[in-house]
Amino acid sequence: MSAKKIFEQIGAVIEKWPLGIIIVAILMMLIAFQGAGLIEHKSGTDTFVEKDSDLYQNYDHIYKQNFGNEVIMVLIDSDDVRESEVIEAIDDFDTLIARDKDVENVISMASLIKNTAYSVTGHSEIPNNYDSILSIIDLLPSAYVDQLMPDNTHTIIMVQLPGNIDEDNKERVLTRVERTIEVVDFPTGTNAVATGEPAFMIAMSEEMSSSLQTMLILAFVLMIFALLMVFRHVRWCLMPLPVVLIGLIWTFGAMGYLNIPMTMASMAVFPILIGLGADYAIQFHNRVEEELAKGESVEEAIIDTITHTGPAVGSAVVATCLGFIALLISPVPMIQDFGKMSLVGVLLCYIASMFVLVSILYLLDRREEKKKRRYPARQASVKKAEQKETAIGKVLSHVAMFSAKRPLIIIVLASVLAAGGLYADEHVGVQTETKDFVPQDMRALQNLNKLTTVVGGIDQINIIVRTDDVLDPDLLQWMLDFSEREEESNSYITGSSSIASLIESSHGSIPSDKDTITSVTDSMSSVVTDQYIEGSNLAVINLKLESDLPSEQITTAIDLVKSDMEWYDPPAGTTVTVTGSKVMTNSIIDALTSGRTTMGYLGMVIIFLGMLVIYRDWLKAVSTILPIVMVTGWIGGVMYLLDMPYNPLTATLGALAIGIGAEFTILMLERYFEEREKGMEPYDAMEKAASSVGPAIIASGSTVIFGFSALIVSSFPMISDFGKVTVIAVAFSLLSTVIVLPPIMVNLDRWRIKHQSSDKLENKNTKYSKVNV
Repeated sequence: MSAKKIFEQIGAVIEKWPLGIIIVAILMMLIAFQGAGLIEHKSGTDTFVEKDSDLYQNYDHIYKQNFGNEVIMVLIDSDDVRESEVIEAIDDFDTLIARDKDVENVISMASLIKNTAYSVTGHSEIPNNYDSILSIIDLLPSAYVDQLMPDNTHTIIMVQLPGNIDEDNKERVLTRVERTIEVVDFPTGTNAVATGEPAFMIAMSEEMSSSLQTMLILAFVLMIFALLMVFRHVRWCLMPLPVVLIGLIWTFGAMGYLNIPMTMASMAVFPILIGLGADYAIQFHNRVEEELAKGESVEEAIIDTITHTGPAVGSAVVATCLGFIALLISPVPMIQDFGKMSLVGVLLCYIASMFVLVSILYLLDRREEKKKRRYPARQASVKKAEQKETAIGKVLSHVAMFSAKRPLIIIVLASVLAAGGLYADEHVGVQTETKDFVPQDMRALQNLNKLTTVVGGIDQINIIVRTDDVLDPDLLQWMLDFSEREEESNSYITGSSSIASLIESSHGSIPSDKDTITSVTDSMSSVVTDQYIEGSNLAVINLKLESDLPSEQITTAIDLVKSDMEWYDPPAGTTVTVTGSKVMTNSIIDALTSGRTTMGYLGMVIIFLGMLVIYRDWLKAVSTILPIVMVTGWIGGVMYLLDMPYNPLTATLGALAIGIGAEFTILMLERYFEEREKGMEPYDAMEKAASSVGPAIIASGSTVIFGFSALIVSSFPMISDFGKVTVIAVAFSLLSTVIVLPPIMVNLDRWRIKHQSSDKLENKNTKYSKVNV
């Protein structure tokens, strides 16, 4: 059965059961609300890297679970944090927050002073005078003090959480930390603020939700404006909006049931779906109006609309989905989820447009027919719409015909610009600083920056050490020597810490015998040693990076450490692995940005092959993809000229632009061949296609642009930049459809007609010659 026959039957079902379809849509919305409650917000490690990768296993399962516990930092500043009133207030805080079931340890100057006081006096308490506190601090190893009290006006409380704590409990503990800060009676002039990575990530997740709400509201407002501006020539011109809302609700529900999380990238999908969903609805709505304007009955108009527009928009949806499929090859789960959401959302918006919108229009038109028997204004309104559409279409048909009749100039110029853009694209910069992806006025970011400034940077390269005995003297000496070498030879390393540095700080050197080492470590607080060793087989070396290093320099620092480890081997039986958040982040950013070209070209190949399978016609497949290839080049050129660097989200733009842009070319191509099947010549068919479907393409393209424009106001710079570039991409796609597609399509079609005529003539002459012989 042909596609048109299938869609004709779908049209008959819609015509027969419009009310039933609407009831089913409402029931699906109720089910979707249940699914939406299952959506998980994610902003952690597993949004950036696959859980089964070595990178994730080394960082999350080995380093983070054993040494990199989630740590909420409380930064305290005062005139002198060594004053007894400040230390006592810190002790009160420690006591209160340590009672929480999800707090593993609380490390502070107060806890260290109490432990040392107990070993000296036998009483675990804070001395009540300044001099006594100073004398106890002098007894502490410098490694302890430097970590918790970088200077006399600042100190840090480290609230350690389990490495496997879930997001809800992490947020709960952070809230309790903030409330405890308010409850504790810190002296006048002393300020305390909760910060660190967990606080920052939680704040970012909250900002994501707020930003998403703002974007959705703005997207709908912009859509109303767009529809009133470019689609007002039809009745009920705002009807696409409630249909898009239905598609969005279904998408939210599908996310919950399919376990697709909400991430920094996936939140950008919804304004995109608003634009695309309105686009599909406009195509169906416009065709219903066109069929009615021909004088068809409501029943005929509905069936003809589904028969012709259903496959055309369906092919466009397939092309868009094929472009999104290219995103699934990304090594980054966040981008994969972006692709999954886009796929599901586009399909659901298409279904909503075809079934729900057309059913609503059918019911409204049946009511209008009843009114028309009493009021003849109905026919006048249709004619008025037809006249306005013709006026818009006339301009587009002139532009299309101008281009179609000048193929050499148009195609050569477009190709030269595309080639130049593709070349320039290779020189477009890449934005890799993760702090630049989030709102710069976030209080959590400002607090984190302050913490970084106070402690001289919190970024580290972590080295996991696996061995039979972490307290072996030779191994400890190697750890100390290697750390000192890195500090001296690697200009990006500003400090180091390990169990070896603690022992050296307490004893003056690494003891040569195991018993002495054991004695030294036993005298230390387990709260401190647990940061560096786990059992007898696992240890960690922390190499402190210079603060605010650009990504390129961090990569260099990591490479230098790995290189040094190759020629300065640890003792036999010991293995070392470089890991840490910075190692992982740099690998992720590299994977995101280096894969953008691959995703773009893969998107082109997938769409071309998909169109070849659907149409079984190389001309249609080539005509679909060539204008979009031009657009890809133009975008690269514009980004280079505007000095807009790629970020992890805009790196997906190649595949995205191809998928979205292919829709416009397919809609024009489908209408062109529909007119050709009626017997029109190529130029006439192109003129008719541009004048009839052109206005709908411009209207739908405008709504897509307005929908994407909502991304620009996002408080997240990464999403805002993505919005800017996608708006340019859609505008270029419209331009390419009206100017570049006509000469390609018409002249390839004419070439094929001429070629087929020559073959027929040759076959006829051959047959004639055989007859004469």
